[in-house]
Amino acid sequence: MMFSLRKTPAILIFILFSWHAAGQNFGSSMDLLLKETNARTAALGGVNVSLMDDDVQMVNGNPALANGKMSNILGLSYNPSLAGIRQYNTAYADTVSFGGKFNANVFGSLQFVDFGSFRMTDPAGLAMGDFSASQYCASIGSSHKKGNFRLGAALKFASMQIAGLNASALLSDLGVVYRHPTKELSYGMSIRNLGFQLNKFYSDGRSIRMPLNLQAGFSYRLSHMPLRISATAFYLQETDIQYLDPNAPGKLDLNGQLVKEEKKFTEQIARHLCMGGEFLLSKAFHLRVGYNHLRRKELKSETGAGLTGYSLGLVINTKPLNLAYSWSGWQRSQGLHFLSLNLRLSNFYRKVSSI
Repeated sequence: MMFSLRKTPAILIFILFSWHAAGQNFGSSMDLLLKETNARTAALGGVNVSLMDDDVQMVNGNPALANGKMSNILGLSYNPSLAGIRQYNTAYADTVSFGGKFNANVFGSLQFVDFGSFRMTDPAGLAMGDFSASQYCASIGSSHKKGNFRLGAALKFASMQIAGLNASALLSDLGVVYRHPTKELSYGMSIRNLGFQLNKFYSDGRSIRMPLNLQAGFSYRLSHMPLRISATAFYLQETDIQYLDPNAPGKLDLNGQLVKEEKKFTEQIARHLCMGGEFLLSKAFHLRVGYNHLRRKELKSETGAGLTGYSLGLVINTKPLNLAYSWSGWQRSQGLHFLSLNLRLSNFYRKVSSI
């Protein structure tokens, strides 16, 4: 992987084939590949491609975010989701040198979702036992710095299992980050889940759509305020992501005529955006807040939206570890919880060696 970033052939061949085989799509059975994997991303609205520091779990959103500060850091996350679904994530990064002339930041990550067990019945409704379902994604990647730019790529293998049936896919993520030389300002862009399916569920040969997602955004720390803001646009390859329920009753205008909701240009733009902020109250304690407009609109109920689409989080940061928690609103009365732990392993090694 390291040499492919330097000399390009292997990764380019794979990417070109991915463009041919990967799809255009909005929605996929493998949406696991788009779900936030850590508390920080969840707290900032669910998407981020521009925050570059020592948080190793951010590489799942953009491989170009891998950098030297992440070296020897292990990240762990746990997300107990709705209906008993549980998500587990881990990531690790380090720095590799080739002859002292070429350095690359390498990383690996593993994402696993356990959907639990379900009752299996025949067409008459008689119980036939239980079955389970799960998904996982393993990835390896690297990034390399060129001036103020950093380029990154990751190769991923994803698989899903339902009642003994299996489907798998081979995918890649590509990313680039630009960091301003004097300001705490960075821009990021990533193309996620370029790839193709390897083996298929369906006997007729139908393929599962790969959740392709083009994302771009920026992060900026204000000069005279302890606040870092981020804005990210996602699904940029899709021009229309606004869904209108054809069964919605509509509203009456001043003349008593029934008027159905129509798609609006401003709404189309807003549903592509995700906003987040980090209040850096001290080096050891941060607060986070985020908003995802698409999520709020798509998941609101007839009785209202409540805090759907909003997210909150906090961080406790010490020298050996970083502990983060976040809550993300997904329904009027329910949300998802994320707990992330980043361990700076070199600090533990020093303690052990000094004993």
